[in-house]
Amino acid sequence: MDEMKKKAKKVDIIMAIIMSVCMGILFAIIARKSADPKALESMPPLPIALLTSILESVIAGVIVVLVIPMGKIGRTLTTKFNAAPGTKKYSAINCLPFAVINAVLVSAVCSFISIAQAHSHMPADQAPPLFIMWVTNWLRLLPLSILVSYVLALIIAPFVVKAVGLGGPPEGAGRP
Repeated sequence: MDEMKKKAKKVDIIMAIIMSVCMGILFAIIARKSADPKALESMPPLPIALLTSILESVIAGVIVVLVIPMGKIGRTLTTKFNAAPGTKKYSAINCLPFAVINAVLVSAVCSFISIAQAHSHMPADQAPPLFIMWVTNWLRLLPLSILVSYVLALIIAPFVVKAVGLGGPPEGAGRP
């Protein structure tokens, strides 16, 4: 793997970790805020809920970024839409696949774990089907997850890219 590919993968992993920590916090807070009092009783205390939610989110986010080449997808889109590196258009397009794919998959995994855990504490005769319970909660969370992921990606990507040393195209080269 050449140096640029290593740096690009490093950017993807750092982005996934930062975004996943934020998403984990969001998931834990929303789960507690939207839970009814009976469900809240079976939930762990907030610090434990935050820690487990962040851990689940980071693990899911890193796995997703290692399996799906989101950075490459973003760069392909920027080329297709003639966005020059370093411009707002480039950032807006490049962050889109990362934010959407990450939000969809990480929120799906994390919400399923949370809902499955809550479902296991419910009396069998009162619990709705697990799949229905999960999908309805996940779909309610999904738009906010995508929005937060996209805004976070737009804000943190330039800092991560500069910190890793990918501030633009290689010297003497055209666009990627």
